[in-house]
Amino acid sequence: MDVRSFQQWRREFRKSARDDRYAVLRDHLHRLCLPDRPERLLEGTILVVQACLAYAGLDGQPAGSLLGMQVYDPGDAADAKYAITFDLHGKAFARLLAAPGLTTLDLADLYGHPWDRYGCCGYGRFWISRTDGSRLTRTQRLRLEQVVTGDLRFDYCDDEIDIWFDDRSAKGSLLVTVQDRFEVD
Repeated sequence: MDVRSFQQWRREFRKSARDDRYAVLRDHLHRLCLPDRPERLLEGTILVVQACLAYAGLDGQPAGSLLGMQVYDPGDAADAKYAITFDLHGKAFARLLAAPGLTTLDLADLYGHPWDRYGCCGYGRFWISRTDGSRLTRTQRLRLEQVVTGDLRFDYCDDEIDIWFDDRSAKGSLLVTVQDRFEVD
């Protein structure tokens, strides 16, 4: 990971949020019916972007496309079609912008990532919504379900995690819930 590029991005992202009085982040939370805590969304986003960059580096992937897509206002991200909003077990939220195939993200790596700051690991759920605010089409929802399932199942088998999809919890978005599977004797 190019530390200088990340630090510059982090400064600019925070400045954009402060200058805007967090309006873009607040609107995003409201669309998903999430608590009005844009500061938590800001800080969670920074941590998740940092984790994604670390995983991209481990996988030998260029970090530039991921970092370049993570702009404060999704309307300014030409290549980003989706906003993925992670719930870090109620401690924070994080919003990542992604291209149609979600190729710059590794959902399985993020599911197992330790968030030392919050004393938890991974996420329990996330929402996928369109950056333009439009509703997901049926075709988009089905394709996203395939992409998400493929990503998670690459690292976790059916016996390890359960995955649920809900397109009714927040209008126009797809809620994905992921949970460890526990054996009951």
